[in-house]
Amino acid sequence: MSQFDFSIIKTLRMKWGLTAEELANKANITRATVAKIESGNGNPTIDTLAALSRVFQMPVSELIRASERTVCEQGQTERYDVNGVHGTRIGFPGFEMFHLRARAGIEQDSEPVFHENTSEICVVLSGTLQITVQGETHSLGPQAALRFKALHPHKIEIVEDAEFLLIHPMLP
Repeated sequence: MSQFDFSIIKTLRMKWGLTAEELANKANITRATVAKIESGNGNPTIDTLAALSRVFQMPVSELIRASERTVCEQGQTERYDVNGVHGTRIGFPGFEMFHLRARAGIEQDSEPVFHENTSEICVVLSGTLQITVQGETHSLGPQAALRFKALHPHKIEIVEDAEFLLIHPMLP
C-alpha cells in the first residue's frame, strides 16, 4: 500500500469550487487523470502534481505532505521560559507554535538561530505588544496579528501584560 493518498485532490477541488473538468483544464491535464487521482487509484507524476499545485496556489511539497496517509500528528511540547517570557512551545516537523505570556516592560530581540527559513506570525490574545521589524514598528492589541519573515531582525516589546501566540511555519 502506498504511503500517499492523492484523493485529497478532490477535497481541494471542491474547496476551490471547481468541477473536475475545470480543474483538468486549469492544470492542463486530462479529465480522466483527475478522476483517477481523485479515486485514489492514480500515481501522479511530479509534473502532474506541479500543475495541480499551481492551480491550488501551494508548493508541490505541501500537496505531497497533505497526501501522506498520516491523518493526525501529535506535537512535541515543552516549557518555554526565556527572559521573562514564559509558556509552551509546540513543535511539529516544519512548524512550531509558542503560547506565551509576558509582563509589561519585557523586551526580546530576535535570535536568528531559532528561525531558520520561517515566517513568523504573532497573534495577540490579550494585552498590547509592539513589534519592530527592520526599523518599522507595529502596535498590536487583542485579536491583532502580524506576519513577517522571521530572519529579518525584529524585536518584541510588551507594552501591557500580554498573552500571545508566535507561529513559525516553514517557508517554501
